[in-house]
Amino acid sequence: MAQNDLIKVEFTPEQLDAMKQGLQQVTNVIDPIAPVLSNDDRRNYGSVAEQNKLLINSSKSYMEQFPDLKPAFVDKAEFDRDFAARKEIEALLIVMSDLQRKLTDMKILLDHDNYQDALMFYRGIRYMARERVAGAVTIYNDLKQYFPRSTKAENVD
Repeated sequence: MAQNDLIKVEFTPEQLDAMKQGLQQVTNVIDPIAPVLSNDDRRNYGSVAEQNKLLINSSKSYMEQFPDLKPAFVDKAEFDRDFAARKEIEALLIVMSDLQRKLTDMKILLDHDNYQDALMFYRGIRYMARERVAGAVTIYNDLKQYFPRSTKAENVD
């Protein structure tokens, strides 16, 4: 496999439009109901660890098996709504996490391909600048700034 061609991706305008519309639809559903937590809120509320999810699941099961033991101050209907919504959100997050991973992996390979091509372009321009090809010197002198550690960063004038 070529070092500078690890992935080939080209979206059609229809594909891009479909993805953007899909994301916009999700955004339109979530925006009106999603809270905006500050960093302090996130720290204060934290996240429920696996052990605590087991507590939640067990408590739900016991409340359903023994409804007469549920304290009056526990709103079971609200608990059930929160529980169901959490499960739905958790399932969506798994799908979104998988999608994010795939998009990130694609971007990593595309960035790598672009970087390798840019390096090849730079090496070609450097050669042409040394050969005094018209226009190459200016481009080389601009691009060499991206290689500050080079001890041989020569000026081609």
